[in-house]
Amino acid sequence: FLTILLVPFLNSDKYRESIQLGGEWFLNSQNDGFLFYTYDYEKNIYTGESHALRETASLWSISKLANYLNDPRYKTLANKGFSHFENYFYHDQENDFIILNITKSQKLGYSAFMILTLLESEHPQKQYYLEKFSNGILHQQNEDGSLSSYFYSSDPGNQNYYPGEALFAIMSLYEQTGEIKYLQATQKAFPFYKDYFQGEQNTAFVPWQSRAYNKLYKVTQEQEVADFVFEMNDFMIDYHAPDENCQNFDFSRGSVTAVYMEGVNMAYELARLLNDQERMTCYSNFIEEGADAILALQITDKKNYPLSAVGGIRGSWDSTEMRVDRNQHAVIALMEAKELRIL
Repeated sequence: FLTILLVPFLNSDKYRESIQLGGEWFLNSQNDGFLFYTYDYEKNIYTGESHALRETASLWSISKLANYLNDPRYKTLANKGFSHFENYFYHDQENDFIILNITKSQKLGYSAFMILTLLESEHPQKQYYLEKFSNGILHQQNEDGSLSSYFYSSDPGNQNYYPGEALFAIMSLYEQTGEIKYLQATQKAFPFYKDYFQGEQNTAFVPWQSRAYNKLYKVTQEQEVADFVFEMNDFMIDYHAPDENCQNFDFSRGSVTAVYMEGVNMAYELARLLNDQERMTCYSNFIEEGADAILALQITDKKNYPLSAVGGIRGSWDSTEMRVDRNQHAVIALMEAKELRIL
């Protein structure tokens, strides 16, 4: 009798259900090319806006969903999305790299998400594209270790985002190939970006750089690398104003919580590797509370909302807008926290 009562409870997993619903939202948000970028659930309309970088990042998350859920529908959508972006590939013959030439500025982040997507897929030209996109990232590295955020431009902007995405991509590629040039590029970048953060602490910087250096530490076992990941994420913890027990975080900023949670996931994994019990407790508290804050922003009511809204992540409690990047970060953060067995 007790077993019968407990089985439904034991099989219940609100986080996996949230991941599945978040994926369904992607499936229901398709357009002829790939995905609509924004959706207003109150008006039940897709807007005409587009954001190619966030759409490529969502392609990566959909590729991960395909493998995580073992659901062929996501593989089909990922293939559709990749084919869409493939129309905009440009091969720089002189420097032997490929970039995504889809907007006026050719962003380094595009190359990162093409690599990350390919690593999750079985594209017939996978190895060729991985080599050419990674050639582009390596081409963008400067003598001081920094990465230029835009191809064919001296614009120094977006150092908080694109370089971290690119370093994470090439370290992921290093894990697959063992090619030393990817490891060396990340090692060369590390001192520059450590100094950069210490001179200008910024929450946007933390998640992608944490991803890159989590992987770097696993290869080099250099304590300085782990310490920097902890430094960045301790800053993130403080930014969310916990109580003295490292609980009751302020997650009033809305869906960006999922972005921050991705970095803390990486820091938690390193704390566990190094048996740092205090940080493990604090980081896991952040992740558990953050996950529940994300779930609270997700529309799950199929009776009172359009199908197009179900599974979508609102920007905040009073927002009626959903965007592909909000679902991207939410499903990635939840999947990785579950893989770490925190949730």
